[in-house]
Amino acid sequence: MGNIDRNHPVSVTIKQRYPLTRESSSKQTWHVTLDLKGVDLDYHPGDSIGIHAQNDPLLVEHLIEAMQATPSDTITHKRSGKKMSLATFLTHHANLSRITSSFLKLIHEIEDCSKIGNLLDPDNKPKLRTFLKEQDPLHLLQGFSKSKLPLQDLCDQFGPLLPRFYSIASSKRVHKDALDLTVSLFTWMQGDEKRYGVASHFLCHLAKLGETPIPLFVQPARHFRLPEDHHTDIIMIGPGTGVAPFRAFMQERMHHSSKANHWLFFGERNSQSDYFYESDWKKHDRLHVHTAFSRDQEEKVYVQHKIKENAKELYKWLENGAHLYICGDAKMMAKDVEQTLHQLISEEGKKTEVEAKEFLKALRKQGRYLLDVY
Repeated sequence: MGNIDRNHPVSVTIKQRYPLTRESSSKQTWHVTLDLKGVDLDYHPGDSIGIHAQNDPLLVEHLIEAMQATPSDTITHKRSGKKMSLATFLTHHANLSRITSSFLKLIHEIEDCSKIGNLLDPDNKPKLRTFLKEQDPLHLLQGFSKSKLPLQDLCDQFGPLLPRFYSIASSKRVHKDALDLTVSLFTWMQGDEKRYGVASHFLCHLAKLGETPIPLFVQPARHFRLPEDHHTDIIMIGPGTGVAPFRAFMQERMHHSSKANHWLFFGERNSQSDYFYESDWKKHDRLHVHTAFSRDQEEKVYVQHKIKENAKELYKWLENGAHLYICGDAKMMAKDVEQTLHQLISEEGKKTEVEAKEFLKALRKQGRYLLDVY
């Protein structure tokens, strides 16, 4: 097998999938197992997988109709120069959820639409930005294009369908012929229609078990690896799907009969419906788990609150050489957790704010404070 990378993915199929959330949950998160039998994929706990997903066939069908075209119409893929059917292009290569002003310009050239003309006026940039954010190609064509637009020109306006990345949730040493993912189903409302995230819908709903090809490649995360010494203590902070790599970490540690102590902070909405991999964590007798279920009580509780409650012990672990990992949401969670860490280092270590920041910076330099946030 040649080099597997972004431009040369390998195709596998889904072996198994099941929801990690119960029906009472306010969202859906799935466990997806990919079949790697006969595929030699080189990866380590902490790495991610890049998935080349397919667009929803129903959306593709509606779009072809709105384009006043047929699935077998031939177009040239602008980026590769290859000829292909319209259906192939829209299914595998085009981003069907975003539009740019170039779409509007094309429609405006063919049809004199006053609303579009107004949006393209240089004085209306804020209005244009809002419009582009709220619309997608299907709604744009259905609402504003009466004539049949030049098909090739129209296809040239689509952005590329980029791969989506998922942390690997299993260890290759434990599961040689399978690879696990933790996939949160992304949904939103487009007008009064429910829309789905391309890759999550593809993996959780559309792909048929054992049949549909899933093209993928490994995205190494050399900045997010386990310590070389399998007996080094580790602290893992991973709310939501951020817990995925830590499942791989614990499988790897079990494989090496690690004598280290492990500490996991996991957070989600409700304990009854959203406690991912609860039975897995119970298998490990050298793992402490602290959970934060934000909606189980009136006042919201997050992982940083649990970290604060255990400040003395956590600081002791860091003083004794533990490695600290954070995985998940970069926007809010990682910032809140880092702020809490500064505070506990300052209080427990009797350090000034500057010294606490330096302490964390030193941990980072030593490769003992590792983040995989997105």
